[in-house]
Amino acid sequence: MKIISVLFLITLIAASWTSDSGVTENTDDEVCFERDVLPIFLKNCALSGCHNSESAKHGFVFDSYLNITTSNRGRAIVPYNLKKSKVYKKITEDTDNDRMPPPPNPHLTSAEISIIGKWILAGVPDSKCSDTGKLNESIGKSKDSLVISDKAEGNCDTLNLTYKDIQPVIEKNCYKCHSGNSPSELFNLETYSQVKEKGDEGKLYGSINHLPGFKSMPRKAPKLEGCDLSKINSWINSGMPE
Repeated sequence: MKIISVLFLITLIAASWTSDSGVTENTDDEVCFERDVLPIFLKNCALSGCHNSESAKHGFVFDSYLNITTSNRGRAIVPYNLKKSKVYKKITEDTDNDRMPPPPNPHLTSAEISIIGKWILAGVPDSKCSDTGKLNESIGKSKDSLVISDKAEGNCDTLNLTYKDIQPVIEKNCYKCHSGNSPSELFNLETYSQVKEKGDEGKLYGSINHLPGFKSMPRKAPKLEGCDLSKINSWINSGMPE
């Protein structure tokens, strides 16, 4: 009984230390603020003339957990709510003039937007991870590259694809809305340059993979699956060769 009592006491002490720390430790591949989210803000937003402590453009400062979550009286980031979070709205705007970061700065990648979206939906925890994790590795390699699995299903060939291989997939799944003189959303996907433009913006990948902040495509239809999805993702990941 004495041994059981001692073990129980140790458990209580350990639990108390964890709850009093005020920081959530996370060692798996879930989104963590310090490891995954903060680097995105520091690299893209907390810059001189924009949203660092010195510039504080429009009253927004994005250089720490406290400043990110309290800017604009807490309306910049609203826990569990993407629609009310002003930051999320700005990084997913449809037009270049409205979207942040503003030109000539590159937009956030689909992977970066997804990380911020997941963090908000998780309640914006001040989480701290002790490992490097897959998410941070995926955005650290290159801001302009998307880390997409090349895994194919069955006999689907996803190696060395060019636009010639992708065009039939786009035609089958996208031309209904994005072709002709009056395309949906006012853009066509009938040529290589038009498709690559949406690929470079991250919208093609975000939409077909139904990521947070993107309009799911095809519209009013299930997400692409099987070889069609694998081919487009692989093609984007390889740089969208013509």
